[in-house]
Amino acid sequence: MALTGEQITNYLADESLVLSAPDFEGAIQHLAYNSNDVTADTLFFIKGNFKPEYLADAKAKGVTAVIAPVDFTETLNLPTWVVDDVAAAMSILSMAFYDRPQDKLALIGITGTKGKTSSAYMAYEILREATGDKVALSSTLAVVTGTDPKFHYRAHLTTPESLDLFRWMAEAVENGMTHMVMEVSSQAYKKERVYGLRYDVGIFLNISPDHIGPNEHPTFEDYLECKMELFDHSDQIVLNADSDHFGQLIERAEMAVPKDGLWLYAQEHTDADEDMGADMSYRTVREDLQGSTFAVSAHGQQGQALELDGEYDLDMPGDFNQGNATAAMIATRLVGADPEAMRTALNEVKVPGRMQELTSAEHGTIYVDYAHNYASIAALLQFVRANERVDKLAIVVGAPGNKGVSRRPGIGQAINEGADVAYLTSDDPQYENPADINAEIAANIDADKVQIIEQLDRTKAITEAIQASGPNNVVVLAGKGLDEYQKIDGVDTPYENDWAIAQRVVNELTNEPE
Repeated sequence: MALTGEQITNYLADESLVLSAPDFEGAIQHLAYNSNDVTADTLFFIKGNFKPEYLADAKAKGVTAVIAPVDFTETLNLPTWVVDDVAAAMSILSMAFYDRPQDKLALIGITGTKGKTSSAYMAYEILREATGDKVALSSTLAVVTGTDPKFHYRAHLTTPESLDLFRWMAEAVENGMTHMVMEVSSQAYKKERVYGLRYDVGIFLNISPDHIGPNEHPTFEDYLECKMELFDHSDQIVLNADSDHFGQLIERAEMAVPKDGLWLYAQEHTDADEDMGADMSYRTVREDLQGSTFAVSAHGQQGQALELDGEYDLDMPGDFNQGNATAAMIATRLVGADPEAMRTALNEVKVPGRMQELTSAEHGTIYVDYAHNYASIAALLQFVRANERVDKLAIVVGAPGNKGVSRRPGIGQAINEGADVAYLTSDDPQYENPADINAEIAANIDADKVQIIEQLDRTKAITEAIQASGPNNVVVLAGKGLDEYQKIDGVDTPYENDWAIAQRVVNELTNEPE
């Protein structure tokens, strides 16, 4: 793991990224984009909103050379490659530095507005069963590069920065991993975190408006375009034929891969013409609030070749999760998993913070879920309504600050469609006032239909919602899941997490003296 100056120049030139190169004859032994991560002989990437004062600290720690953008005007007095895209350069040089670890892993990439994490964990558990636990994971919740707990890391981004991603991939290879499942966000393509990376299989779950705002995507069209870039970087594609904007998706997918590399799945319809030519369809056989049984059927020669027909038990409720499971099954089959591994894994799969259920004789049922936009919240509330006797359905929810601004009206709309009571609270407010965020949500709720209670302290909001819940009531805690931090004014502030709070409150209520 070392790069010479000549190698750096050549790798950047091959991608037409280098604008000027230094006469550097040394060797690079480490890569960093954060001044806190600098050691001796480091190549340092100046990216994003880099503060020049950080450079003095980085130089003192051992920066040997620098990759800088063309508009960086500080005097460095260091060998410097000037490039027109630092993020792309970091990806190319990281994969070279770590000896292209992606080539030694069967790689599945998953994108979609909702369901990425659930699908990733399903695929991960299937491949764990199929390979004897030789699969790595990069998800919104965690990064796993080996079986030892010391190789399990808390995730900070849905898709890591490229330098971290390739370092983790190399660690996975060193640990004997043969496969990797990863979530691929729209921002991963927008910010070139996966520049130059190719997937054996790309899964496209669905698309709906989200992540549109000043700090993310300026328009839905930009968001969709970034999502569809997964097609251009996958050898085979698994695509949900029930997705919105399917016409645009299938047109782009057919341009990216040959016909035998495109796999369509859909929920089984009574009218076969509505299946949109799916290779595999799924239907619910049985479901309740704890899990379901679903049947998968092949259509046509291509689908039949997968040999996946049959019934499967899924330890997660909801037909939306059956769709996620079908996508995971097809993708893992394409990289070597067998149906028996799928049956075992799907019957046991758990996704931390997804549809976690807690019951109380006096205070009803509490669900904890990461649902955070219209599509996911509406699906969750609709599912609860359809499968539970509900005298009153309350939801505790907020929205992040300084990101995903466009999702706030949708959250209000979903609440209006499915809830009786809404406790509007803080999520990750960052630099915004959570009361202002909640006002945007509340503007889309009919106050004559849904009771609105504002409690900005999230712990208090959860406590009050559960305390007010009766035996046949349901409380949904949406958005934060098992996240143990709230982002407030740029600081990761410790937070007990929704699940822990719910457990504690229920225990306290259960043990109250009569």
